[in-house]
Amino acid sequence: MRRWLCALAVALSAGCAAVDSAPLARLGVSVTFAPKNKCQGVSPRIRLTNVPAHVAIYEVEMRDLDAPGYQHWSETLPANGAVIPEGAGSGYRGPCPPFGQHRYEVDVTAKGAEGQPLAHGETIVPVAR
Repeated sequence: MRRWLCALAVALSAGCAAVDSAPLARLGVSVTFAPKNKCQGVSPRIRLTNVPAHVAIYEVEMRDLDAPGYQHWSETLPANGAVIPEGAGSGYRGPCPPFGQHRYEVDVTAKGAEGQPLAHGETIVPVAR
């Protein structure tokens, strides 16, 4: 029994290693916050580079690195080329630091039709009040 459990553990870990070892392609992510994208609900235009073929959806996350725990945006959007258009986000809360300058991280994961991750990228954008 012990030998069987050890063999099962080795087989499972090998299978996990094979799945986890494939690195994702690296997306280039470019975001600029226009005045209507700050302190308002109009999501910014996001330009992507190195987008792999067969992308069906983008998962977008935006958080304030200087106010941990405050989620500005977390949404899955249909992919239609290498641009996420301005205003595409419905759950977007624009950067509006209460004082000084804050850093906003925007993460984008490109996924295929089956929901499998194909590429990932992020950028950090400083925004002053």
